[in-house]
Amino acid sequence: MYSYTFEQKYGRLRQELIRGGVVLASIVLVGTLWFWLVEKWTFTESAYMTIITLSTVGFLEVHPLGARGRLFTIALILMGLFTIGYIVNRFTEALIQGYFQEGIRLRQEKSLIESLDQHYIVCGFGRTGRHVASEFLQKVFPS
Repeated sequence: MYSYTFEQKYGRLRQELIRGGVVLASIVLVGTLWFWLVEKWTFTESAYMTIITLSTVGFLEVHPLGARGRLFTIALILMGLFTIGYIVNRFTEALIQGYFQEGIRLRQEKSLIESLDQHYIVCGFGRTGRHVASEFLQKVFPS
């Protein structure tokens, strides 16, 4: 079975959140354009109606809607609820799994590693590693 690294999981979740945001913005745009072009409302009224519909605030309609407009509004509500639910689900997973905190920690760690200059890494500290480290110390800090 294939195991994902933290970076792969974090990247996947980040992409899913971005996709959810793009889909939600598209739904807002489609809703606004529908009310503006099909229902012939002003752009401001169209945007307002779309936002109050998607947020399920429940204010009255800006203007009375016919059967076609009501069917579109039902579809708009459903698309919005599913998309917002998806975004909330992904965001909640990110919080519970600690992706945001771990992502910040990894960026800080990467930045620290990239800032290192003129350093040596001794892998292993057995008999040979101790001897190598001792020689490095004598060359770097002569007595």
